[in-house]
Amino acid sequence: MKHPVTTFALLLMIAALMSACATSYQPVPPFTPVDIDAGGHALKAQNVIVIMDASSSMGEGYQQWKKLDIATAVVRNMADTVPADMGVKSGLRIFGGDHKTFSKSTSLIDDVGDFNKVDFDKALSTVTKAGGTSPLEKAAAAAVNDLEGLDGNSAVIIVTDAKGMGAGQVAGATALKEKFGDSVCFYPILVGNDNDGPQLMEEIARVGGCGFATNADSLASGQQMADYVKKVFIGDMIDSDGDGVGDAMDKCPGTPAGVKVDTTGCPLDSDKDGVADYLDKCPGTPAGVKVDSTGCPLDSDGDGVPNSLDKCPGTPAGVKVDASGCPITILGAGAAAWTFNDINFEVGKADIKSSSYGILDEIAAALGANPQLKVVVEGHTDNTGAHAFNMDLSNRRAEAVMGYLVGKGVSPSRLSAKGYGPDRPIADNATKLGRSKNRRVQFTKVN
Repeated sequence: MKHPVTTFALLLMIAALMSACATSYQPVPPFTPVDIDAGGHALKAQNVIVIMDASSSMGEGYQQWKKLDIATAVVRNMADTVPADMGVKSGLRIFGGDHKTFSKSTSLIDDVGDFNKVDFDKALSTVTKAGGTSPLEKAAAAAVNDLEGLDGNSAVIIVTDAKGMGAGQVAGATALKEKFGDSVCFYPILVGNDNDGPQLMEEIARVGGCGFATNADSLASGQQMADYVKKVFIGDMIDSDGDGVGDAMDKCPGTPAGVKVDTTGCPLDSDKDGVADYLDKCPGTPAGVKVDSTGCPLDSDGDGVPNSLDKCPGTPAGVKVDASGCPITILGAGAAAWTFNDINFEVGKADIKSSSYGILDEIAAALGANPQLKVVVEGHTDNTGAHAFNMDLSNRRAEAVMGYLVGKGVSPSRLSAKGYGPDRPIADNATKLGRSKNRRVQFTKVN
């Protein structure tokens, strides 16, 4: 028979050796979340179901930490990073877990509803010990009920060490996908370094067709987690008018489709006259010239000459004016040339429009009243089209006017015709107003 003291000492030694062999895990490092501004962005996922592994293998160590502590930290850090006002609905489900706390193989520990960090963390705090098997497929099947009735797209985030799981675990994800189609995406997160884990995570992600797999090691810092949350939840900038500038930065919302805008979302105004290009009927207005709502220079007296060029403002309504806005005296004494913009022709032709007969009759009468006056009838065009064509056209138009006057009794010995095409502009051909002034018939006195 052994001595009692010797037996007791042996038991103490065995206990000491067992204690020395026990693993002491370190706390997971502290985490500082990085703020995310989701303002102005559409949500890629309006709902999220987190499925966390709490099975017995999660009680094992990975590096200096317990895998369950890593998983819990990842889920908690994600909850701390998601903006509280983002408007998502969430739920938290586990599979496995200490049987004293969780009697079922999978449990929804935070009911699906509006995301609340406090409630989410409170539910997560009930998972203190790992235990049981790893029925991921049952948790995924149960998630069908969790997602039932939710509007929008859903993200299913699975946090697991994948240990001891076969390819059959993909079946649960497949059932979810078949039920909800393109509205559900899978984002598996691997904890630890199980040899088969990466392949299983990739297979689950592929089932969704729109998510991706990652590992807990790559989500340790605040910025890493922030980037992850943005990829999972946050979509493109909201651009209601489709002009390429997000609503949050768009100073001109409601821009019509197809209108070019600047970096602030406002329609381009190339000549800086205060009227957007797509509304501007007179592009290229010189700097400082006041314009009306169509972008054309103001013409206060309505004589067809903008204020900036009008040398005779206040001309009575109906009085014909020259290019300077001053009243025209038909071939009046003292002038060397007379310009008419209201002698009009058919487009691209030398046929005089009937609306021009009145002014031509006045010119014929003025020539009749001044029998000593000889003039050259000059034709002028703008620079639109080929130069040779415009030269010929202007000459034919001048001859047409001369022919009309001869027909009204003016002696052909007092008239000659000459076309100058676009070579003698009196206004800027870059503007609509300028081109209209360059299209003219001019009578030049012959001494």
